[in-house]
Amino acid sequence: MELWNIYDQFRHMTDRIHERGKEMMPGDYHLVVHVWIVNDDGQYLIQRRQPWKIGFPNMWDCSAAGSAIMGDDSEQAAIREAKEEIGIELDMERAERLFTVKFPEGFDDIWLVRQNITMEELHLQEEEVVDARWASEEEIKEMVKNGEFIPFTYFDLLFEMVHSNISLKPATVKDAEELLTMQMEVFMPLYKKYKDHETSPVTQTMERFTERFEQGVYYKICFEGTLAGSVHVHEKSSGLMRLRIMNILESYQNRGIAQQVMKRLELMHPEADAWELDTILTEERNCYLYEKIGYRQTGEFKEINENMSIIRYRKESNLHKIISM
Repeated sequence: MELWNIYDQFRHMTDRIHERGKEMMPGDYHLVVHVWIVNDDGQYLIQRRQPWKIGFPNMWDCSAAGSAIMGDDSEQAAIREAKEEIGIELDMERAERLFTVKFPEGFDDIWLVRQNITMEELHLQEEEVVDARWASEEEIKEMVKNGEFIPFTYFDLLFEMVHSNISLKPATVKDAEELLTMQMEVFMPLYKKYKDHETSPVTQTMERFTERFEQGVYYKICFEGTLAGSVHVHEKSSGLMRLRIMNILESYQNRGIAQQVMKRLELMHPEADAWELDTILTEERNCYLYEKIGYRQTGEFKEINENMSIIRYRKESNLHKIISM
């Protein structure tokens, strides 16, 4: 008997449990993962489902997939499914949750793992998997066209992100010193310009900074594998996500990184109905960026000193999200 944790529409875990095979109640959601393993040659490890499988029998599929069982978080579910179905220990140091698909009964987290694996290392689960192979992007597209591969609606986005030079990696407290130093470097010009001695990220203590890891998620922004910035997001209220702070090192600015990161964050949180952030009123370049990607001023305004005021922006429409029916 397989048991699942039940989530609500905002991905909050409830205290209820669902037994697989039974009909889910309206408004109940469970967690699913899809794992895509890509090698250094740009090939994808794919598996073919057994002919007796319910749903897409005998068709080719991603590297591993399945529902999170009771007690699993998304990463644990990805690790477990890959081990069970193809006998592989995922290298989570080279893993990234790309985006999430919200479907009528759950949230489907799409994982990318960059890992080189030989066919001899595979141990296929007989009950689930009949075959496995490496395939190029072009081969997968042809297999989808011929009706041999499950026609996932997110293929274009997946392939785009595999080729992206941007990646988001969850940070931990172990990264705090490096990230705080970077934050101070990024915000020093604004600190000097506005003489904000009380609220500036430059004056933040390590104690206050580390509190950030207890609320929401702090991501390291990597550009072509090198640390280029960071971003912290958290859920302010049900359906409302807040982008608390984003740092992009000066040497990586003007490359469209911030815009790409904000799109990625929206795709990772399809449960959000809106996003909000604060910025400095007179920093016209930042205001232009936010307005360009759909943020609008809410009218909320806070004067920090005679030189600087903070305004709030919110985005409630045209969010980047994948909703599957």
